[in-house]
Parts: sequence; C-alpha cells; structure tokens
Amino acid sequence: MSQARPVDTVLAVNPPAPKEVVLLNQHYGDDALQTIDIYLPAGRSVKNTRLMVFVHGGGWAGGDKSDFTVACENLVKNPDFAPGYAFANINYRIVIDGRNRFPAAEEDVTAAMSYLYAHADSLLVSPSSALIGASAGGQLATLIAYKHNEKKHIRCVVSTWGPYDMKRFYEEGYVGVPDMLKWVTGYTPAENSEVYAASSSVRYVSAASPPTFLAHGSLDSLVRLNQGQALDSALSKYGVPHIFYIFRGYHGYPSDSVANDAAAKMFGFIAKYMK
Repeated sequence: MSQARPVDTVLAVNPPAPKEVVLLNQHYGDDALQTIDIYLPAGRSVKNTRLMVFVHGGGWAGGDKSDFTVACENLVKNPDFAPGYAFANINYRIVIDGRNRFPAAEEDVTAAMSYLYAHADSLLVSPSSALIGASAGGQLATLIAYKHNEKKHIRCVVSTWGPYDMKRFYEEGYVGVPDMLKWVTGYTPAENSEVYAASSSVRYVSAASPPTFLAHGSLDSLVRLNQGQALDSALSKYGVPHIFYIFRGYHGYPSDSVANDAAAKMFGFIAKYMK
C-alpha cells in the first residue's frame, strides 16, 4: 500500500483556540473505500482529547460509514463529550465482485487506526482510543483490539452483536450465513480453516486484551447469543475487565429505551477506561 495523503498540518501550527473541525473522506490508502471521517471538537488538545472510532457493519459486503454519521455529528457537539473526545468513522474495503475478501477489511481498519495515531499531534488529539463496532464491525473492532494493538493505544473496545468465532458462525448462523461467509472469505471452513481462525477474535483474547463492552440480543438468530457467550467466557478466563449486556431482542436494539440504557452503560464504560 502506498503512502496515504497527509492530513492538513495547518491544524498543528499554534492554534489559538481550536474550533470544531470536520474532515470528511480523508484517505488512509489508495482505494476509494479507504477513507475516514474525523470530527474534532472545539477546545481539543493532545493531552485531554481522546478518540472514539466507529466501524460500521453490513456483512463485510455492504454497509458504509454513513451508518454512524449522525451519531458522530451529534457527539462532537455534545457538551457531555466535547472537548474530551474526538470521533472518527472508518470506511473499509467491502467484498465486491469477489475482490477485497478477508483479510482486506482487517488490514484496512488496522491501517486506519495507524493513520489516526500518526496524525494525532496534527489533529490535536491523543492516540488513546476506544474502538466501537456493530455486527461485522464488532468482529473487526474486537479483532483489531486483540490482535493489532501492539502500541496499546486502544484502551477499550465495544462490540454490539458481533460474531467472534467465525467457524461456529458458519455452522450455527442463520440461513444464508454459510453462503455469505463463503463469499467474503472465498472458502468454507473445511476448505480453509486458517482464514476462519485468523478472523476469529475469540482466538486472540489474552490477559493483555483491552477492557471490552459486549451487547447482544438474547433472541438474535443471525448472530446467535452463543457468540457473545463464547467471547464473554474467554474474557473471563483471562481476567479481562468487561461487561456483557444482554437484552431481549434480535439483531439490534428493540426500542429507544433499551438503546438509551445500553448507550449510557457503554459510554460510562468508555469513560472509566479512557481516563
């Protein structure tokens, strides 16, 4: 991968009192899908402003960072979060016409995080990050947090209804899941067990894994609750601080009240481990 275009370094030149800045479609790679939106609050500083980074879902073959655009736009203006947090929203290569199969998405989220770390000073934020993903984005968020966190910048990770054991997901997911996974990996587990193992975040849990917040619907038939239970067990085995938030619902929050309760607990969890 060639060098991505650098962010505007004018932001780093003695800003008198930084205003809110939104940088859309910053390229961290050469592919059109390798872009990131960055939402920087007024009053930010390298010392006091940390990152929340969002990773969209969509079955690795769909979805877009626009899924989290409204959330990021609201959060960067919310006085409960600003200037303590900046927000980033990642696009990654999805599988199209047989291209960009695993591990392309994993490589992209890793590269996007490296881009944020490299430009933290010029953005006037800390590289300390919370990584947040939904569904396929939850698989990616936990995988990067457990497998690609050598610098320990990822201080905590949040995943909502993600799959964490890909072979088991193939075997026990909803009808259509096996075909989807064969499409995005190129193989069945029998044909290539390693690509399934290498994409399973549960395999990479260790005592050094960052604190983790999991949310999962007890009635989820697409990504079954046993996916969350397996990761919960692995985190418990290694003594990793975590919360396993189970709600009565399917692949998504069933109501605003449940979503608001989960969000309050999630943001409280992030605040605890981002100090």
